[in-house]
Amino acid sequence: MTLKLGAALLGAALLMGGGVGDAFACAICLSAMSVSTGQKLDASDQVALATSLSAGRQFQLAETIKGDVSLGSTVEASANHSQLPPPEAGKLYLIARNGMSGRWTNYGLVKRESAAWLREILKTNDGRAKASRHAWPLVSTVQALPDTTNWSDRIGLITPYLENNDPLVAEIAFGELSRAPYESLRGLKSAIDTGKVRRWIDDPALEERHDAYLLLLGVAGGPDDAAMMEQRLVATRSSHDASHVAAMLAADLELRGASRLAWIEDNYLLDQGRSLPEIEATLLALNVHGGASGDVVPQQKVVDAYRHFIRARKPMAGFVATYLSDWKAWDAVPDYIEVLRSNAVTDPAEQFAIVVYLKDSPSAEAQAAAAAFSAQSN
Repeated sequence: MTLKLGAALLGAALLMGGGVGDAFACAICLSAMSVSTGQKLDASDQVALATSLSAGRQFQLAETIKGDVSLGSTVEASANHSQLPPPEAGKLYLIARNGMSGRWTNYGLVKRESAAWLREILKTNDGRAKASRHAWPLVSTVQALPDTTNWSDRIGLITPYLENNDPLVAEIAFGELSRAPYESLRGLKSAIDTGKVRRWIDDPALEERHDAYLLLLGVAGGPDDAAMMEQRLVATRSSHDASHVAAMLAADLELRGASRLAWIEDNYLLDQGRSLPEIEATLLALNVHGGASGDVVPQQKVVDAYRHFIRARKPMAGFVATYLSDWKAWDAVPDYIEVLRSNAVTDPAEQFAIVVYLKDSPSAEAQAAAAAFSAQSN
């Protein structure tokens, strides 16, 4: 995680017009404000396989993936990113047209046999805004509507294509895994090949994908995997390396259950020797479980852990305010009133998150404390 959690939470809350919402794997797996190729294809009105007519930007539409595509016609498409090599004549590329801009984008080489899979993937998003307040951060027109993906169908389609020998297909599959709701990962328990996942986690070339694969192993693994997680966590604690700590802790909780919370509190949240990135990673891991169903870790136990954190680390208390507000967990009202009165929090983003939490609560005392702090600050 490269951004301070307090600022990241504040940005997400403002952009989404509400709280953090459902527990998304992307809280751990994705960098802040990223947009996956799958999301871009979902937002496109036309998707096709096309052949390059030259080393430039001219493509001839060869096969329909989505929308009303005029096969045989020629379009101009720009590369999705600067690292994409120049198109080669005769080879197949995945291109898509954004209905708002009217422009076509080339996403790269793709095998013809991947066409059927791409069609099935895009069918799992009907493009109609559903009654949901949970949207991805609104950083582009791609994300201007709530997520309309049928994750119960999509997650099953992408899992067999992780690390596929078609690199673009593998990229799309991984991107969708990374942004899938955590609950949908749990539905894969019996379908995950844990042997493959362990090999991916041990492969240095897949370092950037290890977070998502650690979460998968937490869902489908067993006692040996729990022991492996603990060994890795002990090693990272010694080195203060926060890489993958959020994913490992979330997986560790999935494998061991709520009884593991006390160990996490003692060794991370309340340990004054932990670094800021380690603390941020721990809070993210707990949020994944707090926002999911309570079958593994009841939300109330996460709330209790957050309250212990607030009391022990008052200057960081605002880090969890958005989570608690979104869950309507008003247990922390007395803690936050005390935090404001003590002037322990100096970061404006944290102060804002705490004030919003208190204003949102049904407590008259909380609202009065928030109003008094705002008046004092002005």
